[in-house]
Parts: sequence; C-alpha cells; structure tokens
Amino acid sequence: MARILLTGATGLIGGAVLHQALSRDDDASWVCLVRCTNVEQGRQRVAARLERFTDAFTAQRLARKIEIVPGDFTRADLDMDPRLDACTHVLHLAADTSWWGGERVFRTNHDGTLALARRAQAMLGLQRFLHVGTAMICGADAPSLVEEDAYPAADARHIVGYTESKAATETSLAEQFPDLPIVVARPSIVVGHATLGAAPSSSILWVLRAADALRMLPCSLESCVDIVPADWVAETLIGLLTKRDLKHTLYHLSAGKAGRTRWADVIAAFEAADPSDGIRAFEPFDLDRDCARLRKRFAAVFGLDDATKRAMLRATRAYYAFCALDLTFANDRLIQEGFEQAPSLVSYLPVCLANSAEIVEQFVDDMEMFAPSPGADASHPDQPLAAIA
Repeated sequence: MARILLTGATGLIGGAVLHQALSRDDDASWVCLVRCTNVEQGRQRVAARLERFTDAFTAQRLARKIEIVPGDFTRADLDMDPRLDACTHVLHLAADTSWWGGERVFRTNHDGTLALARRAQAMLGLQRFLHVGTAMICGADAPSLVEEDAYPAADARHIVGYTESKAATETSLAEQFPDLPIVVARPSIVVGHATLGAAPSSSILWVLRAADALRMLPCSLESCVDIVPADWVAETLIGLLTKRDLKHTLYHLSAGKAGRTRWADVIAAFEAADPSDGIRAFEPFDLDRDCARLRKRFAAVFGLDDATKRAMLRATRAYYAFCALDLTFANDRLIQEGFEQAPSLVSYLPVCLANSAEIVEQFVDDMEMFAPSPGADASHPDQPLAAIA
C-alpha cells in the first residue's frame, strides 16, 4: 500500500492532487507536511484549500483522511518524526514562487529541496521521489520547441530568479542524490480548472484577461502559449507518482505541439465568450522600446492610483516577457507513457470566464509573487525588467 508524503498541500496543485486522490476509494494513504503549530491547525489549512474544489462539508470530510505532520520541508533533514520513515512515495510540490524574491527563493527552492532529499534517504521503502519543477528552466534563449532534455543548461539566461532556482535544484538533485528514485515533472503554464474554471484559483488567468482588456501583445497572433489546467496536472502527477514502471526520469506536463494554443485562438475565445465587447483589434508592441506606451494604455484601462495596480503593471510586463518567447514544451514522453493529452485552453476558457471576479481582484491571488527585490524602486512600474528582476 502506497504511503505518500506530500509537500505543498495548501497550494493550487497540491489542493487539486488531494481533491482528486482523496475522492477515490483506493488504498493509498496521504501524509502532508504542513507548516502549522499543531495537527488540527494544519488540517484546517488543508481543508481551506480543498474548499476551493468542493463544498465545505466535503472538504472537512476529505481533510480527515489525511495524516498531518507539522513541519517545514526546508528543515526536513532535521525532522526525525518516525511517521515520515515509512513513506513509500514523495510528491514535492512546495516552493517559493516569488519571481523577484532574491536569495530567499534560492534558499527555499534549492537548499530546502536538498534538505527534503536528505530526509528521503532515510525512507528505506522509498519507491519514487517526484520533484515538480517548471518547464521554464530552459531559459529565455531556448528554441521555440523545448525538448525534454535531461538537465537544464548551466548557461541558460533566466528572466526571473524563480526559474533559475528551479534549474539549480534539478542539477543538484541529479548530482548529489543518484541513490534516490527521483523523477522530475516540469509543468508549463497552469491556468484554471477544466470544469471548475477560476474557482480553485485565478492565478495567471488574470494575465490573459488583462491582455484582452489592453488589446496589446508583444508577439504575433500566430505565436503560441503552452497552457494546461490544474486538474489535468494533478491527475498526471498522481499517475507519474504511482505508475509502477516509467521509461524516463523527466517529463514535461505541457500542452505540447498538439495542444498548444495560438494567441489568435485565445482572442477568438474571448470574442465568443463576450461578444458584447466586439471584435478584438490587437496592437503589437515592443516590450523593451514601448514600455511607456504600455504604461499609458494600462493607466487608461485599469488606472495606476494604488499599489495593487502598480504591482499588476509590473507583473503584466513580466508575463509579457514570457509571452514574447513563443515557447512550446514537447510532451512526447508523457503521451508515450499513455497519459491523456491536456484539454486545450480554448475548450475551458469559457468556464473560467463565467466565474471570474474583476481582473484586478483576480490579480491579488498572485500579488505576493511580484513583490520587488530589496533595492528595487517599486514606484516606477515601467522601468526595465532588469531593474526589478
């Protein structure tokens, strides 16, 4: 019987994993390492996340199925709780997702993951350590179709510190823990839920809606976005975690060539969902040279009268920098393993829009990700990215 240690249970994907796994009547037991002062507080933190996927009563019922271990994955190598010793699988989702958090992000994501790996070495029955990274460890100079290479390039140019920390983590895991049964999953861009829409989280969805409202793109309408829904990611992670034999130790959890979405199709989906706003005429612009024009348009559409909106402008520029890369992440390995292709963004965008709050309100879900690093001047949201990244 599988005994699964999960980190990141209170996050979007962690909540989706638990909701789908606990709703089944299988023999797996789930142990959640949660930052909390006691077991009940930890259970209520998990239940609060589960409520985004179901009703409050069911969330509480599902949370009672979990074994809560109060703790911090970044200090897991110092945690001698015997309940961890019997774990047969580890699903490591927890991370600091701040884009401009500096050394703190590296310490959490890199050093903290290595601490968890050291603790996993004492799990004598361990069958799989599934580490969840990000497809964007390829860096900003990657080819338009990113293959599932074994290791991130040491000289990759990263737009934000988060992806750099994830790349370093993969390299260190491979070098320092060859004895662990490590499998790496790299999701692409996770947006919404294929059936629940924006209810579990509006993370990144607000970016698409902001682009629609601004009518500006730093890329061609024929360029693509590689977007997948949280529930598909969760289901695929559970499969990668528990499938007895895998052909590889690295997989992209992505839309791939078959499922990527052109910006033209995204725009058409917005037009179909909101025909009252008419035909969208998008204006191309250069992100480096036309930042003042973007700022002017943003001020006209959303305003810049408070700190939240200024942070949203910084975040919009950062996401536009990724959009301009026009990257697709190959998912051949995943499909060859027998996993289903992800639903296309266009197929579930209407349900995301149907239960969406205001765009600025949705941005608040991601606001902590975009706090400027120490020394950056947050009062100038149109400054070059290098100044705040």
